[in-house]
Amino acid sequence: MMSGDLRGQTFAVVDEVLVGRATTCTIFVPDRRASREHARFFLENGELVVEDLGSHNGTWVNTECCERATLQPGDVVRIGVTQFEVELVPEGSNVVRVVSDAHPVEPRLVKPVDPISGPVDPSRMTAQDVFDSLGVGMTERFDDLPVLPLLRKTRSFALLVEASKILQRYTDLCETLPGLLDLVLQAVQGDRAAVMLLDDKGQLIPKVVQKRSSISGPYQAASGQGAATAATPPEQELVLSKTVADMVLQQRCAVITADAAADERFASSESVIINRVRSLLVVPVLVSNRLLGLIEVENFRSVNAFDDNDLHLLSVLGSMLGVALDHLEVLQARERAIVELRVAQDQLLATQQRLIASERMGVLGRLSSGIAHEVKNHLSPFMLADMIAAKYPADQEIQEASQLMLDAQSRILGLVDEIRTFASGAKVDMTVQPEDLAVVLDQVVRFLRCDRILRTADVRLTLLARPLVPMDAARIRQVLINLLRNAGEAIEHRKNGYVELVVRTDARSAMVEVRDNGSGIPQDLRDRVFEPFFTTKGDKGIGLGLDISRQIVRAHGGALTFESDTNFGTVFRMALPLVPELGPSAADFDDMLTDPSGGRLPISLP
Repeated sequence: MMSGDLRGQTFAVVDEVLVGRATTCTIFVPDRRASREHARFFLENGELVVEDLGSHNGTWVNTECCERATLQPGDVVRIGVTQFEVELVPEGSNVVRVVSDAHPVEPRLVKPVDPISGPVDPSRMTAQDVFDSLGVGMTERFDDLPVLPLLRKTRSFALLVEASKILQRYTDLCETLPGLLDLVLQAVQGDRAAVMLLDDKGQLIPKVVQKRSSISGPYQAASGQGAATAATPPEQELVLSKTVADMVLQQRCAVITADAAADERFASSESVIINRVRSLLVVPVLVSNRLLGLIEVENFRSVNAFDDNDLHLLSVLGSMLGVALDHLEVLQARERAIVELRVAQDQLLATQQRLIASERMGVLGRLSSGIAHEVKNHLSPFMLADMIAAKYPADQEIQEASQLMLDAQSRILGLVDEIRTFASGAKVDMTVQPEDLAVVLDQVVRFLRCDRILRTADVRLTLLARPLVPMDAARIRQVLINLLRNAGEAIEHRKNGYVELVVRTDARSAMVEVRDNGSGIPQDLRDRVFEPFFTTKGDKGIGLGLDISRQIVRAHGGALTFESDTNFGTVFRMALPLVPELGPSAADFDDMLTDPSGGRLPISLP
């Protein structure tokens, strides 16, 4: 092409080339002096012939207006202001071949793609960068420039700016690629586009297959799939041209073809045969000479639907996508590293906490072993309570006081042994036998009559059952005393506070609930309730009570759980298995259930 808007382009004629002002022509000439279908070039007996198709201004060969002429190398054909020079093209040259879809063709254009090393940032572009992108010098007069090429470059520049916005807007491929492909399909008038990326094994994996959106207007990105003008069979929508993809990846070049279904290079490509692709455009996705995948655009309607301007635009988009993907990989790698560091830090902190807890356990074990003997010696005077009880058998008050002292001695010794066992990690030694749970609760309530808080608190007992439970009574009493004392501390400064014990059963277990209407356990502390050495009591607690209690309950085959609400208080539930075949019956509801209104038996501790 010697002049006109297509100046510098080379076309190869194999069958027939239609030239005119209609966009359906093989060579579109945007010139009002040209007719819609002005002339055609074709081969006849091995010679190149041009034939006028009844145009208004005629077809000129050299200096003569001809209706038909056989052309020789060097002849100049003028259609309007556009001039064609006839050349003999050597075999193997990379030229544009425009053919019908009835015969095999050579590639229309195959060109290497240069990757870009950094992202396109329009906000940092200088005026010179903008003019260079449009192919215009800063000192060049616009009235001396061809209008159509300038408009095309302006349009391409606008598309690249929009693509840059899309690539910078998202950090997720699922959000980025559909919008980018929809922009590509609108720009080059394709029917379907796909992005395929290489996995770790070098295999192409389709990431997005996008059909042209039905959204109108310039440069609108859409993530939804619109209806294509010429759809392929639905069952074949995901079949891609592997043969073409292999060529692009191996040669690292961009490929454009007029009729992929008739192209002899891709004659064995099953996907091309199935989909009947008329025009094909494929470019690699590169970044710093590293191949990441490819972009493929197909047209099912028109032969020669794409040109080298489309190919160049898509090549730049491919490089931009490569940079964006590389940047995304860096971000994802950084996020993975941050997550791994956080996990490692959490593991390190957990290990540190275990070491601290282990050291505390060791100290506690040595301390409990050291003081056990001294505690027993100092508790020896408590044995006098047994002698006093024997001396005054008729005095009920002395009998009760003596029993409380003996129970307290037993509890203190049991606590020392329990802490020593807990610190050593040894298995809890228990003496298990069937016990009446109501009797155990009564013993606990009586013992707590001397407690600093509970002796004046509103403590309520609701017995909905009186089950027999296999247990070590002393250890279960220890659990209940700990739960009741915690509940008492929760209501210590609360007006109208109360603590309630509820006993119920189901088919397999007995349940004891310890409720309070205190301030509840804060949400951020609930996961640490059973954590050893965790306490909210400051110097008043060592943080072992609930953990030891849970171990005791678990040793009985039961479970200790809780629920808490900062508005309504806390309830701890201790579930223990029933004695086999000796579950609750109607006979179990005896004098302990004397309240005719429904079994609620309030107990005040004076």
